[in-house]
Amino acid sequence: MLLLRMATRNLFRQARRNALSMVSIIMGVFIIVIGTGFARGFNENAVRGQIESVSGHVLTVPADYPTAGFRHPVDGAFRVPADTRAWLDESTTAWTPRIIATPRAIHKRESMRVRLIGVGPNDEAVFPRDVWQIEGAWPADDGTQVLVAKGPAKLLGVGLGDVLTLESRTVDGAMNAMRYQISGILNASNPMVDNVAVVLPLTVADQLLAADGRVTHVASLVDHRDDNHALAAGIEQRVDGVDARLWQDEVRDVLELGVAREKMFNTFGFCLLLMAATGIANTVLMAAFERVAEIGTLRSMGLQRRGVVAMFAMEGLWMGVLGGGLGVAMSGGLCWWYAQHPIDMTALIASKADQMSNVPVSAHLYTDFSVDTLMLAFVVGIGVAVLASIYPALSASKISPAEAVRPR
Repeated sequence: MLLLRMATRNLFRQARRNALSMVSIIMGVFIIVIGTGFARGFNENAVRGQIESVSGHVLTVPADYPTAGFRHPVDGAFRVPADTRAWLDESTTAWTPRIIATPRAIHKRESMRVRLIGVGPNDEAVFPRDVWQIEGAWPADDGTQVLVAKGPAKLLGVGLGDVLTLESRTVDGAMNAMRYQISGILNASNPMVDNVAVVLPLTVADQLLAADGRVTHVASLVDHRDDNHALAAGIEQRVDGVDARLWQDEVRDVLELGVAREKMFNTFGFCLLLMAATGIANTVLMAAFERVAEIGTLRSMGLQRRGVVAMFAMEGLWMGVLGGGLGVAMSGGLCWWYAQHPIDMTALIASKADQMSNVPVSAHLYTDFSVDTLMLAFVVGIGVAVLASIYPALSASKISPAEAVRPR
């Protein structure tokens, strides 16, 4: 207890110098925690974007779609048999068929390729539309109306009430074209939709592509997103010529990028902690030389070398506890707040939409709040501080009592 009291007193003897040494610990711990929280948050954002707007937990598509060269998006469109539909009703929390195609949208002299999304009546149960903003109305099921995303609407120069022609290859390889009145302009806060999409009810898309009940995609949800392997295997057994793809496979590249981002933040944080170690070692070493007479007196009163080492190590420990604690408190508080109150990325997504057409994102970014990460960063901060004080402590312990108390 005596050594602990002395270490505590000495810590505040040079409060300004010690505070400067602790700043690097605070910043290093802060960067590790906040960087990990945001990196994992970006990963989770990509996962939610994939699940909530593209694939669900299991996405069923024609075999080799769209990886085989020169395949048209509607090649391999398949039927979902009645018994499979009943099985999906029992085996999933929700599922929905879709038709995805790439027709040419034409308005007067302007034209462009768009992504046609034909959505079933249960589509919203799989793909939430809570952030969708529609200027106008949802298209009617009578085959006369279409919903156009804001990107194509801007490029084609169309607005509410204008007539848009969609020209597409049918499922059987023929060409077909139909005219629709624009019922609404869509802002989905998702670049994969906003930049290229037009939306039709599934029955209307079926007429355009002459699909006769065939679809190109089936998206399904299960109770827990990681428990999707059995569902995928069951779908492939029941429907011929399809691949049942897991959301994990669809976002693997994005998640690997997220892991690299997390490592970058951690590396930066550890570099700051190394800077902190240098500062702490210098601070403790200066304190040792300033207190030569005090150390000599303690040694002459019977304090062993290990006691001197322990006293200076405790000073480093205190700097680690205070610096690490402050860093964890600040970064942990931010991570907890944004884990409960997500960052609205709608404006950022809109400003970067042209660069994010193929990136699944969610409009809301949650950080990852992990007690394990907080504890690890706290322990690392303390460990760096204690290790940094060992060398100066050993140097101080070698001071001879006779030399220390000799008049200078």
